[in-house]
Order: sequence, then C-alpha cells, then structure tokens
Amino acid sequence: MAGVVVLLAAAGLVVPALPAYAEEPVVDVGVTVVGTRLAANRTDKIAVVKVSNHGTVTPDLLALDYDAGDVDSGKVRIDPLLDECDVDGDEQDERWSCPLRGEQIPGPGETVELPLLVIKTTDQLTEAYRATLAVSVTPWSDGKPLTDADPANNGAEHVIELATVSGGDLTVVAPDITREIDPADAFDDDPQSAPLNPGDRTVASAYVVNQGDWFAMTLSLRMTVPAGLTFEERDGDCGTSADLRTMTCLIEPGNLTSREGVQILFPVRVASDLDAPATYSGGTVTVSGTNFTRPPDEEAARRAAALPSYVRKVSNLPPIPDDVDASDNTDEFAAVVTAAAGGGPGEGGGGGDVGGLPVTGPQARLIGGIGVSVLFAGVVLILVARRRRVVLVAPQDEQPAA
Repeated sequence: MAGVVVLLAAAGLVVPALPAYAEEPVVDVGVTVVGTRLAANRTDKIAVVKVSNHGTVTPDLLALDYDAGDVDSGKVRIDPLLDECDVDGDEQDERWSCPLRGEQIPGPGETVELPLLVIKTTDQLTEAYRATLAVSVTPWSDGKPLTDADPANNGAEHVIELATVSGGDLTVVAPDITREIDPADAFDDDPQSAPLNPGDRTVASAYVVNQGDWFAMTLSLRMTVPAGLTFEERDGDCGTSADLRTMTCLIEPGNLTSREGVQILFPVRVASDLDAPATYSGGTVTVSGTNFTRPPDEEAARRAAALPSYVRKVSNLPPIPDDVDASDNTDEFAAVVTAAAGGGPGEGGGGGDVGGLPVTGPQARLIGGIGVSVLFAGVVLILVARRRRVVLVAPQDEQPAA
C-alpha cells in the first residue's frame, strides 16, 4: 500500500542544466513534507514526503527517519506506507526508520515523492489540533553514512493539523520527464518508451486529486516546462505563452469528489540542440480550484422534495474559494535528457565516483496510494481516487498564443 505524492516549488523557476556526470562527486540529499492539513470531515489524507538529490552522485541507500513523538495518537496517527521500516515506541508507533533502495533513490537532479498516510483517530474535536512531525534523510554507501554537502536540508519539523474548516483540497503531482513516449500511446497502462534524447517528442503530465471534503467544480492549471522543451499543440480551453513553455488551462471535470482525480497530458518537444546527458530543472505545475461546493445532502434533498408547494429551498452555502491545504497545490519536475546512441549534441562522460556510488540516469518514481494504479512512462502513481477520470489535451488547430 502506497500513497500520493507531491513536490512544492516556486512557479516559473528556471535552473541551468545539471550535468549527469561531474568531475568532483558531491553528496547532497534533502527532504521536505507537504499536504499535512486535513479538512474537517476527512478521516485520512495522503501527505507527501519529497526526497531530492541535489548532488552529482547516487548513494547506495537512503535512511528515511520519522519521529512522531509529539503527536497524540488519540487524535492522529501516521503511517509511512513503506516496506522494511523499523518501528519503535513504548505504547504506540512513534518512530520509523525506513530504508530506500534502488529505484526509490533519486538520481542527480531528481526527486522521489513518497506517501505519508495521516489518519484522524477522533471525532470529538472542537478546535483545530496541531502536532509536530520530524522527518530526516541520511545517505549511506558501503555500510556507512556519508558526509552530506548541505546537512541543513537533511531534516525538518512539519506541522500536522486536523482543521475544523471544510472545503476542497487539491493535490497535484507532475513526474519528471525521463522517456520518449508517443502522445498517442501515453494513456496506455504500459506505453512503449525509449530514453529521452535531444529532438524527441514526448509528453508532460500532471495528476490532480481532490483530498478535501467538498467537491471541486472547476480546475485552473498552469504548467511550465523546463528550458529546452516546448509545448507542441494546444487545446481550445488552453493558452500558451509566446515561447511555448507555459500552458494555462481551465478544466471542468464536474463535481470532482473527495478521493477522485484526473490525469492530464500535454505533447512536448525536446530541442534538438540540447546538451546531453543533462538534467534540466525548472518545470512546475500549479493547480487551483476556482469553485468548491458542498457535497449534496441526500437526506436534505429528500426532505426538500417533500416540501409543500408554497415552500421552496433557496440555496446552499456559497462556494468556498480557498483550498484547505495549499501546500500541495504546486509540483516541480525536471527533464532528464540522455545522449543519443553513437553520440549526439553535447554528449558527455567521465566524472567522479564516491566508493560504491554509481552515477545513474533517469530514476524518478512517483509512489502513490489508496486507489487505482496508473503505469506511465516508468512512473508508478496510485491515485487517491476510487475512480480515475482522464483529461487529454489533444492536438488541435493552432490558435493565437495567450
């Protein structure tokens, strides 16, 4: 069992390409957490633990540690939903130490996003409850911890909140772009793919899930791809910037209920003159709900239908414009471009090594939670949804740029 994921970043950030190989090996990993605020009528939510590799090499193992000693288990509990975790605590599970191996470890410039299940264990709250959760990550190689170049980002404390307000709560996920995929096949469960090279055509994707206790009627989505990539086609409800790097769309899925999600795909092109191998950061996607509405009360509707002819129900409460937890409304992603076989623009090589630390290629993974499974370009996402809706931004005639 796994959970939905996300990475918080500043929209529009453009970072120069990070070479996949470096002369001086640098070990630098970091961790942060988003999405830990629950709407009043939700009993659980998938928060996101984001483990990023800011260095130039890939450790053999990452130790991910959670400390919930400050959390009152009579009000809320957490579960990392990861395998092989060691659990400790006198009366309740309070501390977890979870190893990350293989594809769970991000390569240089990449981020792995992991689930964290937050469970409300009481229905007696009269005011908001807040508690502190500490999360940290340590790189290992050859059976010993490594010296991290920036230990300040290896751990932090995060607030878990059981809110007393209701509303929509959108979570957005955008996986790194690491493979060449034909847009016509991108919605297949296991589409054919190849390493992403300069000049290739592929797709940028976003997954949006409503984890609130109100419905989302309309979604506003803005995506910017990393420098060196451009959007290829535009849909009638979307507009692109003059440089074709930013797409803005208004999407109306209609009553996106709690635990329901959408998948969105955009065809993109990689510039033929990009240096490779390299990781191009700076991709972002931000989503907001422009209209959250209260779920229908079936019993109230039945009573209203039985009202006498001279009595009429006038309206429900007005929509709530704000998201209960905006920390998980933005995701950052990168494009990992490899050199074409036999050479190509900017083909590189060499680089340093640290003990058993291999310099690796694309490894980004999304590990999602409660719901349906979506296999996409080597990325596994299990949406927090009982039913998946799909929104394809399909090729159409060219329109004026927004």
